[in-house]
Amino acid sequence: MSIHQTSPSTSRRPWLLLAGLCSQLLFRGDIIVSAQKDSWDPNGKFPSPTLLVNATTEQSNFCKPRHLDTLRSKPVPTNAWWGNLVTCESTTNATGPIWPNPFAVSVEDSGAYGFSLSYPYRNRFFGGVTDGVAKYYAHPKRNEIQLTAFEFATSIPDMQVTNWTDLGVTVQLQAPSSTGTMKSSMVSGMAYFTATYQGLTPEILFEAPIATINGASVNIGTRYSGTKFNVLAVSGQQWWIYVYPSTSQSNGIQLNLATSMILQGLSSFNGVIRISTIIDSAQSTAQDTYSSCIVTGGDVEVTSDSKYSFKWKTDGDCSKGLFHYALDHHTKTLTAASVTEVINVAMYSATRGLMKGFVTVASPPAWSFYESRNIPVTHYPRSRLTKAAALQQDLFTKLRADIQNIWTVATDGSYYFTGKMVQQYASLCLMANDPVIVGTDVSLLRRCVTKLENAVTPYLDNSWKYKLKYDAIMGGVVSSEGFVTGDMNADFGNTVYNDHHYHYGYWVYMASVINYLHPTWTRLGDLNNMTRLLLRDVANPSREDPYFPKFRGFDWFRGHSYSHGMTTLGDGKDEESTSEDINLAYSMALFGQTTNHERMKDIGRLMTKISVRSIQTYFLFDSTNTIHPAAYRAHMVPGILFDNKADYATWFSADEYMIHGIQMLPVTPVTEYVRTSTFVQEEWDNILSKLDIVKNDELSNSWLSLLYLSYARVNKAQALVKLNQCTTMMNGLSRSWALYMAAQY
Repeated sequence: MSIHQTSPSTSRRPWLLLAGLCSQLLFRGDIIVSAQKDSWDPNGKFPSPTLLVNATTEQSNFCKPRHLDTLRSKPVPTNAWWGNLVTCESTTNATGPIWPNPFAVSVEDSGAYGFSLSYPYRNRFFGGVTDGVAKYYAHPKRNEIQLTAFEFATSIPDMQVTNWTDLGVTVQLQAPSSTGTMKSSMVSGMAYFTATYQGLTPEILFEAPIATINGASVNIGTRYSGTKFNVLAVSGQQWWIYVYPSTSQSNGIQLNLATSMILQGLSSFNGVIRISTIIDSAQSTAQDTYSSCIVTGGDVEVTSDSKYSFKWKTDGDCSKGLFHYALDHHTKTLTAASVTEVINVAMYSATRGLMKGFVTVASPPAWSFYESRNIPVTHYPRSRLTKAAALQQDLFTKLRADIQNIWTVATDGSYYFTGKMVQQYASLCLMANDPVIVGTDVSLLRRCVTKLENAVTPYLDNSWKYKLKYDAIMGGVVSSEGFVTGDMNADFGNTVYNDHHYHYGYWVYMASVINYLHPTWTRLGDLNNMTRLLLRDVANPSREDPYFPKFRGFDWFRGHSYSHGMTTLGDGKDEESTSEDINLAYSMALFGQTTNHERMKDIGRLMTKISVRSIQTYFLFDSTNTIHPAAYRAHMVPGILFDNKADYATWFSADEYMIHGIQMLPVTPVTEYVRTSTFVQEEWDNILSKLDIVKNDELSNSWLSLLYLSYARVNKAQALVKLNQCTTMMNGLSRSWALYMAAQY
């Protein structure tokens, strides 16, 4: 069996061949693990996590979820966009708002109990404005219109999250003194807010006094009957109210104008009330045309590494199609066979730009996407390093020094920081497998892989000081550090599900490298079992898995992950480090490839491609990107992107080089597909080159190494000089790997 040493992306080193490796067979398409379509287990099962880690119920006394008592046996998607409905909140016990977009919704748990709705865009404000550039923009909480029930005035309703799908969530309110209920399914991109009443008397509250109903001036005490109402407030806000009664109340609803701001039902009602704001005549016509098709949820179906779809769940009459709003990145890949754009009909999301209206053309309603861009699944850069470049940078000597250094993987610290280190060491082993650097010498590779395997032994045995545990309350794998110390912020909040995709992506990458370089390692099974466990936590593809939620972090509608877990945020869920987000998806594809799990590879690759498009749309804005308001675009990155706020900051520092640098690490072969040369050049010219860290040549500041590695994309010569001069490298980035990646541009 021959080994093509000049192509490290498809070959193995000879010393591993002696251990029984047959590299060509490893990548043959007909040797695929027989696995259930959506299970990461090679046998197609959902093994208990307690085969690998201990289970715990400590979360019930640490960060206990709310409003989920009826669903305790179901794993909870802790990082979903609607998470504020169920997060632990020990101080106020208040329920935070959520942003399905284009609307914001709050479940009011004081005052007038019920659901409140607003259109955030028209209330946008900017803060920290200097020379016309805002540090942040956000939207205040407004109860522009509210749906409640007369019965809730005397009996506080019980709130329960009763169901969820990949794209939506259902909340029910029930007055303890009656069997009456009020229920709403809130779905990403919904064009209407919908409430279903059962045995309750509706009340509709407005933020401002009502000026007209159906075009006529109003008087308090006037009664209105029907199934459709056009309400204009003195503030200029205008709303459609649609009523779909049950068959027993087919004549519609009777409403009384009880005050200048309250429409009150005259009797108990069974049926649906839908609300949507009116922006202009075109949008009003569309809302009126398609109001009978009610979206109640939606599931994601992945067909291949290029095709996926949203299978919408609906009620009502959908013969004309489902009218729904799409984000900007959707519009680039939606197929004409599944939707038709409603021309000149659009609304703004809170922080992700303009959303366009589309109507489905098939039954049952679905959106189909085709993501055509090609992103190879490989451990090595697209442009191969030349022998001359390797010699010029003396990469062999530098690599040998990095491998011979003492490797430290702390067993009593952070899964995030130790994860960065194991990915750093794994990257060195990839370099030691490149004949351009080492020629036919395999000794460096042997030494590197052996050191890497020894370094990750505590991971295989779960022998850390703060062991991983299976959280039986929420359904996930968490660090026990928070439970031990009582600190929800321990390890960046890992115990309460913060940043799992950041943390675990590094470990998945490392596992993919060992599978690639040493597939006959005696402990490979242990390595892969632990890695699959982490992948089930962050990117489980199946709702049938009884132990983990489906895709905890990755939001298929928004096209990126959410990093915040089980604590309430006033501005909603957020994402900070998109580069670490995509590291998880890309590492998942690599792990699927090196373990012959084609389904995992395909889903990981698709997540990578979607993430690239989403990141380039909402997180990295070059001069052609107009998604964010003009007063904010000069930053070129959002810093932290919340559902309700874009804030030019990080969670850990206000330094600009960190705000930009956190979008750069780790650097892998996928980085160049995310960070275009145009963006890199403009970011350097407009921002980075003007920072003190660059102007003052702060070579001892480790972040400088990261900035110059990014800059190598457009100025390799200068970047290589600086990377050689840096006295301190970024945590998780070796000098060897930095020079290796920079030299290949």
